[in-house]
Amino acid sequence: MSRGLIEAAGAARPPSAGGWWPERAARVLVVYSEGRRGDAALREAAELASGGAELAVVTLAPQAKPMRCCKGGGAGPYNCAVKDAAGEELEMARAALGRLAARASFTKLLGTPWPPLAEWSAERCFDVAIVPRERFARGGGRIARELRAATASDVRLVG
Repeated sequence: MSRGLIEAAGAARPPSAGGWWPERAARVLVVYSEGRRGDAALREAAELASGGAELAVVTLAPQAKPMRCCKGGGAGPYNCAVKDAAGEELEMARAALGRLAARASFTKLLGTPWPPLAEWSAERCFDVAIVPRERFARGGGRIARELRAATASDVRLVG
């Protein structure tokens, strides 16, 4: 995503007083993954952040369980590759956010077999969670369903 796409989004205005926007600055979570849907989620989050919301960008790095046999290779190299790819995704998100990146936090969330995103998000009390929509997935996909079940966030599907 080009830096211009995010910066051109401009400042977002909070919804009317009857909307979800609280008295304090909103806390916005965006689940980022490389691709069109991830870029769309990041653009929407950038609009909210440019309007004063706190922004947290997270990318997921699911880890394989260590193998109990066959001492060579196994999960180690795979897990390292997944962590590296997640780090690269965060760098892409940072570059795409441009000046807004200085005010955002970036987290690579690891987990075996799946990162504990819902618990992590619930602990941080995000007001809005922006998730890339998964094609052909009921309810927006696993991530959206878990966030809805574990948090009070307004889960928005984008893409």
